[in-house]
Amino acid sequence: MLLGIKSSKVAFLRHILFAVIAAALVGLVWMLNSTWSPDMRLWKSFGGSSFFLLWFAVFIGPAAVIWPPLNRILSFRREAGVWFTIVALIHGYLILDGWVRWSVWGFFGYQYITEVDTYLRVEAGFGLANLIGLMALVFALALAATSFDRAVNWLGVSSWKWLHMFAYVIFYLSVAHVVYFAFIHYTPSLQRVMMGAPTEYPVNPLRYYYLAALLSVFVVQAWAFVKTVRKQRNTQW
Repeated sequence: MLLGIKSSKVAFLRHILFAVIAAALVGLVWMLNSTWSPDMRLWKSFGGSSFFLLWFAVFIGPAAVIWPPLNRILSFRREAGVWFTIVALIHGYLILDGWVRWSVWGFFGYQYITEVDTYLRVEAGFGLANLIGLMALVFALALAATSFDRAVNWLGVSSWKWLHMFAYVIFYLSVAHVVYFAFIHYTPSLQRVMMGAPTEYPVNPLRYYYLAALLSVFVVQAWAFVKTVRKQRNTQW
């Protein structure tokens, strides 16, 4: 088969494996965020789990160019991408249902202020970060929907590969979303002080792991690019 899966049974078992990995990551992030309230802890558990699944999906490709033995597990990025999308969808649902309460205004960082009888922007960064996360999820749904052999056959290999290069767009959008919530949103702000809201929150225990994930993808992409250019130039000569 075009995506390297020899049978539907093997494909099913691989998805079971990544379902277990995703559940383990959710549990691990849950434990690490023990100082947060239960609702925020749950949102962060699914968000962190989805991010690390995405990291694997985009890291393994250029890493295999640098170190060819990794080609043995290269095809697993398909399942990683699909399960990233599933877990990210759950994360998004939990945010919509538990945090912004299905309010479009709330999603974009606005709150209704009774004194002026209108919605006012309270957290501009919150709205932008949510919009970035939503954009990443829309792209992820398109890639997950085409992560099957029938989609490859219908689109053609070249078109399918072009489409799935958007995995890196998803990753860097997700990085912007994650960095905002890990480093910015829960720091003291003028609005919170004026509204009497809490200004101190627990430190995100994974924030430097998120930065390390970003750096690792950037480095292997650059390294793989340089190696590919050198190989092509040597072939020409």
